[in-house]
Amino acid sequence: AGAAHPPAPPPASSSSSSSRRPRWREPSRSAVSMSLRAESEKTGSKRRLAADLYKIMMADTDEAGFKIEPKSEDSLDRWSVRLFAFDEDSNLSKDLAVLGIDAVELEMSFPDQYPFEPPFVRVVRPRFKRQTGFVMNGALCMELLTSEGWNPVNDIESVIVSIRSLLVVGDGRLQAAADMPEKKREALLAAARGKRKAATGVTESAASAAVGQDDGPQKKRRRGEEGGVVAAPAKAAAAAPDKKGNGRDAVDDIVRTASNSAAGSYTTAEARAAYSHLSEYHKKKGWDSSGWWARKG
Repeated sequence: AGAAHPPAPPPASSSSSSSRRPRWREPSRSAVSMSLRAESEKTGSKRRLAADLYKIMMADTDEAGFKIEPKSEDSLDRWSVRLFAFDEDSNLSKDLAVLGIDAVELEMSFPDQYPFEPPFVRVVRPRFKRQTGFVMNGALCMELLTSEGWNPVNDIESVIVSIRSLLVVGDGRLQAAADMPEKKREALLAAARGKRKAATGVTESAASAAVGQDDGPQKKRRRGEEGGVVAAPAKAAAAAPDKKGNGRDAVDDIVRTASNSAAGSYTTAEARAAYSHLSEYHKKKGWDSSGWWARKG
């Protein structure tokens, strides 16, 4: 099983990200709180964790395709990570759309010896098809996340970006979608893409209407005469309840919850057992015994 899980490439270089000058963002209340906590923590491990989280809070991680936050405000030992906006041509993106799931959820647990020991990272949900995406029972097959492959200077953001990339490079498939008959999967994918396209159209229409609100009465009237989009109907349609009286957002939440349940999840015990197996296997066989990464250059 281990041979099918070659090691991950090194984390994304911080030099490439530093070349793109991020826009300044006004710190949120939680970011300010985290900054103060970074200064007040008594141990170097907790100060480093708080500083890393503050740095991520101040970054535009939506563009990088992830969200991260501590599991609880009282503890910095566990972080929740959501990965989304994968390459639309990837099987992982298609499977997520088929199942109606927004993101892949991870959990990062940090040891007291951090940053000299790596965090334990596991997939929480959904379940992946065996030996795809370098995921084994929730554990991630990455040399980077082992004591031998970890470097204390690793940046948490770049580690998350590397994991996100690995899931696609490893042709990650979701078990619930892979088990579907092909015709059903294709039909659900077409429906999901149609829904996304329609939603994008509504958003663009609303934006155009908002621009129209800033114009004078004559321009607004002329735009209406020329067949322009009127703001009120678009806004009303977006907010309109369905025939049963339930708001669309509420219905979407119910569907999303059902989809997450059907897609399955991993327990911490599953992932830790798989991680131990992978670590022992690769200590004996090496991390590229199949030559997979060597062939990839």
